[in-house]
Amino acid sequence: MFVPYLSALILYWWPTEQHTAAPRFSSLFGGAAFYSLVLTQLAAALIGGNAMAGERADRSAEFMAYLPVPRSRRLGGKLILASSVVTLIWGVNLLALWTLMRLFPELRKISDYRDIVLALRYIAITGVVFYGVGWLISSFQSRPTYAVAGGLITPLLVLMGLYAADWWLSDESHSIVRNIEIGYTVICLTLAIVCFSVGTSHYLNRVEP
Repeated sequence: MFVPYLSALILYWWPTEQHTAAPRFSSLFGGAAFYSLVLTQLAAALIGGNAMAGERADRSAEFMAYLPVPRSRRLGGKLILASSVVTLIWGVNLLALWTLMRLFPELRKISDYRDIVLALRYIAITGVVFYGVGWLISSFQSRPTYAVAGGLITPLLVLMGLYAADWWLSDESHSIVRNIEIGYTVICLTLAIVCFSVGTSHYLNRVEP
């Protein structure tokens, strides 16, 4: 989460004569906030993919099965962990972005709020589908690698399918972007909800750990 900020700090102090300090600071750290958000969405795939499969891989699922802890409480713990990580990631980066835009007016002038909101929306949607698909595969798997990889590859497959369908069906090139935006949002959110629901049901009703 902090590597993009560290990289921006190094670039900020790197000697240069082409830019003044203030615009460079705002643009570098504003970009770092976005890069941090994008990179840390990988945490959603890791947490979702390891939620159940990780316990089976290290045999802690068998240990927990012998303890008088209801599976519903274990499920609650997994959701609290995921919520805490997501809140930390988004809270830190949104606070940094908001602070920069308040302190540096030139950043507000060159930034389109609609583009920022749109970018944040797609970052969030991608993180949600990372988690949902990883969660589903994890509920059936004992190898976290497969669950994490499944979550990571799903948004790419959705985009590839949308571009292929739009290229095949559409004759108007200007409609491609709009179709992709709507299709990506609807398909990814639907996948995330369905995968999370099925994975949760399977975990709660599964007989073996």
